[in-house]
Amino acid sequence: MNKILVALFCAFALTFMAQAKTVSMHNGGISFDAPASFVPMPPEYIKIKYPRGNVPANVLTSDSTETTIAFDLRAKDLPQSQIEATGKAFETAFKKVVGGFILKSNKTVQLAGQKWMQLEFISNTIDSEVYNIMLITGYKGQMLVFNLNSTLEEFKKYEPALRKSIKTIVLK
Repeated sequence: MNKILVALFCAFALTFMAQAKTVSMHNGGISFDAPASFVPMPPEYIKIKYPRGNVPANVLTSDSTETTIAFDLRAKDLPQSQIEATGKAFETAFKKVVGGFILKSNKTVQLAGQKWMQLEFISNTIDSEVYNIMLITGYKGQMLVFNLNSTLEEFKKYEPALRKSIKTIVLK
């Protein structure tokens, strides 16, 4: 019986490991588990996805390139006491500048031992609607930004994996 339990545990552990891979930045100070099938987005695709500049340092993508996880540090301090106000400011700004902006939620969440702004919304691109999950917090005097987004068609497929990745964020 014990051999069966050990075999089942090993199979489960191997299955989980095959479904995620740890990604890190800032010398390992920031990490999370991304879906295993996600790879760094090629530079030529990044230029298309971010034509106006303000390109994140890290962009992972699904094989279709319709679902991405972008993450970066921005040179702006974001104290924990300003998370709620920042969420409201982002919402106000996005209503004015993001095409097709439809707010799904704007809330403060606890993640990796601190407060984060979590803003979820739908936006338009040239040829599709996109579901965005934005997470923002302060990290060592800078602003840490994650944007997980997907076309509405593909979001249903990747939503569980994206939300699972969010829960694995670690800050050291």
